[in-house]
Amino acid sequence: MDVRLLVFCKAPLPGRVKTRLAAGIGDAAALAAYRAMVANVLGAADASGLPAIVYYAPAEELPAARELCGPDRTFRAQAEGDLGARMAAAFTATLREADAAVLIGSDLPLVTGEVLTRAARELAGNDAVLGPATDGGYYALGLTRAGYCPALFTDMPWSTATVAALTRARLAAAGKSLALLPELPDCDTPDDLRTLLAAPPWRRRLEKTPFGRFLASLPAVTV
Repeated sequence: MDVRLLVFCKAPLPGRVKTRLAAGIGDAAALAAYRAMVANVLGAADASGLPAIVYYAPAEELPAARELCGPDRTFRAQAEGDLGARMAAAFTATLREADAAVLIGSDLPLVTGEVLTRAARELAGNDAVLGPATDGGYYALGLTRAGYCPALFTDMPWSTATVAALTRARLAAAGKSLALLPELPDCDTPDDLRTLLAAPPWRRRLEKTPFGRFLASLPAVTV
């Protein structure tokens, strides 16, 4: 199967990324955290061997996206609209070219190449694959052409704890088969950051990564 990896990211603009995290640790530290998370995600993308497309926003910030992700990648601007509209547009464009696509965010410090490879492999026998996040959302959504379902992207309460459950319910209602990936945390808030700092297994997994180095650089009073 031809499976493409779609990485959603924002240009690294101070005050425009990780705003909930910035409320607790400041704009500069939140931006540094975001850069480190993107580096982890792109490292996993490269390790997976899947052809990757970086979908960036806002559309006029391609130079900043290239600076963040490296110039030797394929970049496409995200569409206008809410998250659902932007995701739907990315899937629609990619599924014209490929058999399947896996979309991930850029705030997933613990995602690995193995997880992404597994996502692609699951799509050989399922219509969809979902990576549930510990906050009730999801960090990855993969769809085949047959699995594409418009209901996944409309009237969805994004950034709430019901997104993954609703996505699963809508796939089931549409008769689509689904495989699940391991649950992983994202990092949106100071509480998320404290959780990553306090969990020894996660700290060990992150230790030699860009995000692990960011965590090690934080003074204790920051979080």
